[in-house]
Amino acid sequence: MTRIKLTLSIATSAVVFTAVSIAGPTFIQTEMANASTAAQRTPAAASPAEGKAQPTAGSPTELLQLLGERIKAKDVDGIIALHEPEAAIVNYDGSIIRGHKEIRAFYVDWFKSDPVLTVNPRQTVLAGGKRTGKQIRNRTAAIMGDYSLEQNAPDGTREKFTGNFCDTVQEQPNGTWLYVQDNPYPPHGSPASAHH
Repeated sequence: MTRIKLTLSIATSAVVFTAVSIAGPTFIQTEMANASTAAQRTPAAASPAEGKAQPTAGSPTELLQLLGERIKAKDVDGIIALHEPEAAIVNYDGSIIRGHKEIRAFYVDWFKSDPVLTVNPRQTVLAGGKRTGKQIRNRTAAIMGDYSLEQNAPDGTREKFTGNFCDTVQEQPNGTWLYVQDNPYPPHGSPASAHH
């Protein structure tokens, strides 16, 4: 297995949050909406593997948190439920992992490396969307920050990486948020942005 296959997308791998991310990232928003209220009114998504409802994200911050919890639990079905059907992950070599089937295979394979990830979201920018009455829906957000990752290398030793990420998430018509693109190697998927 190559390092390319073992390196996980960063926003989707928020396994360990630092004090900075718990305190809260910087937010630049075109307009605020009460996303938490929307999430409470929205029915939870069902986990196909377990047949029980799982919480949905009412904001980009909640989406990052839910994904981290599901990665820590190695809940692949729960992870997939937080991605749009045609979502993409930028891989280490700049190639694109696209759609639920490929993303599922990626996570199943990646979990074999026993990853430990620390993600520091630094800034979230919300923009766009369409106004319906007093609500704005279908907004897009970019979540940006830095990370450190430790995982098993193919030779059995532990390897460490650091880098920056810039991910794109999309608000759905019901007020929940899903991943559209996960890019742990900006700009343009350059492997040079990850430091060993």
